[in-house]
Amino acid sequence: MKIIVSGGTGAIGQTLIPALLQSGYEIHVIGRDEEKVRAIFSNTVQATTWNRLNTLNPDEFTAIINLAGEDITAHRWNTRVKEQLLSSRLKPTNQLIEWGITAKTKKPHLYNASAIGIYGLQKKQAQDNTLFTETSTPIDFPKKSFATQLVSQWEDAAKKGFAMGMPVTLMRFGVVLKRGEGMLKKLQAPTQYGMGAVIGTGEQPLAWIDSTDLVHAILFLLAHPEITGPINLVAPECVSQKKFIKTLAQVLKRPIFLRLPAWSIRILLGQMGEELLLSGQTVTSQRLAEYQFKFKYPTLLAALTKELGG
Repeated sequence: MKIIVSGGTGAIGQTLIPALLQSGYEIHVIGRDEEKVRAIFSNTVQATTWNRLNTLNPDEFTAIINLAGEDITAHRWNTRVKEQLLSSRLKPTNQLIEWGITAKTKKPHLYNASAIGIYGLQKKQAQDNTLFTETSTPIDFPKKSFATQLVSQWEDAAKKGFAMGMPVTLMRFGVVLKRGEGMLKKLQAPTQYGMGAVIGTGEQPLAWIDSTDLVHAILFLLAHPEITGPINLVAPECVSQKKFIKTLAQVLKRPIFLRLPAWSIRILLGQMGEELLLSGQTVTSQRLAEYQFKFKYPTLLAALTKELGG
């Protein structure tokens, strides 16, 4: 089975692709730099640049996994950064759909990355009756956030494939936990040196998934192509930011004394800090549960111990 992977040189792609290869899939990585792809994956994958995508025959491919998009946390948000975050998602998605719909037989299944930010912002962890599931309506209070708008427009672009006859699965990622990457990379060092801190009230929700479970979930989706539409890729245990940092400190055997007040986050990071650090989403994966997907690391303590415990 042949699969297109875009954004394959990112942190998730570099974790996912070896697992796909081990499972017997033939992988074509689409990116801007063929040499970078080869440097990472050697001759285990085929590398193709975006301007050569149309040289590939979509009838030969079963699936497209679209992970393309710039890191939302890489730069403090301003108008230019926001435009780049949006275009880095919409352009690849549109191009992949335009290519995929030209298949003369069965069109490839699009597995498009998304995020739980689509549900809006919550300042504190919700109770069970207000958990976000795949059927929940996003909240707009006090106003629709940039993160929500970004993900909504990305999903709208992907849904065009469905309207044109492509099966589409929208993979709404929580915070992905992987040693040396993303949030853990940013938090491990200060916590290791006793500088870990509760941020703001610490009550804001944090829905996460271990990188191993994320990969297994994507493999599960590939094995169950009948699963289309949105699906939350988050662990069963959604925690508060306070619980997250205290559990991280517990695994690293360090104390937590500090608190970063909300005003300092707003001054340092502006809107990005308000939306990504001082807010969150209380999310559960109802559909994974319905399909009886089994998490290897369902609790935060288990996941952090696996990633950082030695």
